[in-house]
Amino acid sequence: MRHLFALALALSTSAMPLAASEMREIFGEVMLLERMALPDDTVFMLDITDARDQSVASSRRQTAGTQSPFAFQVEAPADALLVLRAGLRMGDDSIWLSEPVGIEPDSEPLDLGTIRALRTPRMGFASLLSCGNTLIEIGFLPDEVRLRLNEQVITMQTEPAASGAHFVAADNPSSSIHLKETSAIVRIDGAELSECTLIRPEADLTQGVWNISAINDKPTQFPSRTELVFYPDGRMSATVGCNRMIGGFRRHGGMLSIGRVASTMMACPEGLDTQERNFAQALERVDGYRLDTDAGRLTLMAGGKAVIQARK
Repeated sequence: MRHLFALALALSTSAMPLAASEMREIFGEVMLLERMALPDDTVFMLDITDARDQSVASSRRQTAGTQSPFAFQVEAPADALLVLRAGLRMGDDSIWLSEPVGIEPDSEPLDLGTIRALRTPRMGFASLLSCGNTLIEIGFLPDEVRLRLNEQVITMQTEPAASGAHFVAADNPSSSIHLKETSAIVRIDGAELSECTLIRPEADLTQGVWNISAINDKPTQFPSRTELVFYPDGRMSATVGCNRMIGGFRRHGGMLSIGRVASTMMACPEGLDTQERNFAQALERVDGYRLDTDAGRLTLMAGGKAVIQARK
């Protein structure tokens, strides 16, 4: 096995319970392509999702001065199609991510070798396109989409279409995507990919309005007056009973990160001002989420711990 001289990670199932099944070992390392010294507060993130792109396991660990490459070792179900993502997040919300790695069912240990992580721009609620044997991440932003594949990010603008939604790269019209419900025709540099299917998780944090019930395990004051909303195009808004906050978010599998948040500047009653400050500080630390659709519960995580809890 590769010498684990960097950062060894053991994943614990966190996002959804798994039925008892045979497990297999998956290992490898993540290499940051850019030559740079990483701050001590950099977080190494690793997530595994199922074939519906719903998170089944995740891990977060501060690198504490360790530099690239970062080794990992994980046990995962042997009898399921899986998708692995790994990357790094810095305190200013800069993110480096690997492209989605598809893992076929098998009982034998799997060495993924070296996975390259590249700086990734905002993609909002990133979903997956399955095109034959190729996995592409697609993010929907206002009036455009972004595709992430072959170590590049392609931004496409909205174009008129008789049906569905059509997007074309402004600097390369031979790259385009035409979406019709869950099917897509994708062309990259004029070459059409195999028939593509859009995969979005059934458990979707953008569906509905969430009332914030606890911040750092402390129940909120007047929870019925709180509100947290995630929009499919990567925008978010929130209030904990006083000012309105607006900002952006990015979601890749079980990874979730909140960007810089702007707020109105009303004076808040005593107690609510502290609650609002604690909420804003917790948002800055968010790096993942859990969603229990049956219970109508959303939990935002930081370093594997719940920092914000909300209910439908």
